[in-house]
Amino acid sequence: MTAAAHLPVTPPAPHLARPLVMQARGLVKRYGHVTAIGGADFELRPGEIMAVIGDNGAGKSSLIKALSGALIPDEGEILLDGQPVHFRTPSDARRAGIETVYQDLAVAPAMTIAENLFLGRELYRGGALGRALKLIDRRRMLTEATEHMKGLQFAIKSMSQPVETLSGGQRQGVAVARAAAFAQHVVIMDEPTAALGVREGNMVLDLIRKVRDRGLPVILISHNMPHVFEIADRIHVHRMGRRAALLNPQKISMADTVSVMTGAIRPEDLSADVLAH
Repeated sequence: MTAAAHLPVTPPAPHLARPLVMQARGLVKRYGHVTAIGGADFELRPGEIMAVIGDNGAGKSSLIKALSGALIPDEGEILLDGQPVHFRTPSDARRAGIETVYQDLAVAPAMTIAENLFLGRELYRGGALGRALKLIDRRRMLTEATEHMKGLQFAIKSMSQPVETLSGGQRQGVAVARAAAFAQHVVIMDEPTAALGVREGNMVLDLIRKVRDRGLPVILISHNMPHVFEIADRIHVHRMGRRAALLNPQKISMADTVSVMTGAIRPEDLSADVLAH
């Protein structure tokens, strides 16, 4: 037996042993002579909130569009649970269990909360007649929507009230709840607290935590640095079309994070303890 056989085996660190839910490798997207994504990498682990930040024009929106099926990369690959996927439309991504909540809310104001939760995924009554005539099962939708909202501890007076009667934060909450109801792998949130007051912004942050605590990893795109530092487990800094750094918000200051984002601090000049793994 060799001496190496007697050496103790060091187990991998817990955070390194966790499988990746989503991964992107070397994504590239060009528009003529303009490169929107220049060899971007991305990794998302189970049960984490990953913040994606970047200055205007950094390419973070293009990255998120690629991950959500709204943009087809010219090069590179995207993997879901370790398997390559090829999204050509947002519908492809939704079928793969990826839900996106956009800044400009895709809610129907005149419809009820329950109807909005099932918007585009309406439930139909059983039986030959119900299927043939596509009769919407509003009672079942109301029951399931109510149970889902209870599970998220999202307080609403009545699931039968029109969305137009809700505040901005509550409308955003409905959009987040809808994503959580149908996502199987990832929830992507694009500036979910933009244009909200402090109280309503905090309400949405609490809802995002509940989504994460139910086992769904969340990608959060935000310019609101206090919110990023309050809620993110890791921070992906996007700059000039690619990932500049992956930071630990528990170890780095907000000011230094902004400096990395703007290029005032080079990632290679950061101390190892502020880098996330």
